[in-house]
Amino acid sequence: MRKNKVESTLGKKVRQYRKDQQIGLTELARRAGISRSYLYQIESGESSPTVPVVKSLATALGATIGDLVDGEERASIPDSLRAFAQEDDVKAGDLEMLARINYRGKRPDTAEEWRLLWRVIKASVGKE
Repeated sequence: MRKNKVESTLGKKVRQYRKDQQIGLTELARRAGISRSYLYQIESGESSPTVPVVKSLATALGATIGDLVDGEERASIPDSLRAFAQEDDVKAGDLEMLARINYRGKRPDTAEEWRLLWRVIKASVGKE
């Protein structure tokens, strides 16, 4: 069976979100209400999930359906950003946005630098 681009992209995105959040296959499958083997098939692009399953996966990952099905590749998440995000309970969409930011040509190096940048962004858009 040949994988189509949507299946392949969706599976890669689900896997990347899951790994970024350090969630195992079994745990994500439980959260999404599907079997571990079905989740594996989705991640490997061997199965096309229904819209309700994609919605369940997105909810379980703190993402949107659009986050999982668009063709744009996700930014890599540095360990310092991951540490900050876990400490401050940063949502997946905000984490992705932060991962794409460079400040004065570089990324912050520590969780505290990410926290400061996040506070500035939130204050500038009126979220704090």
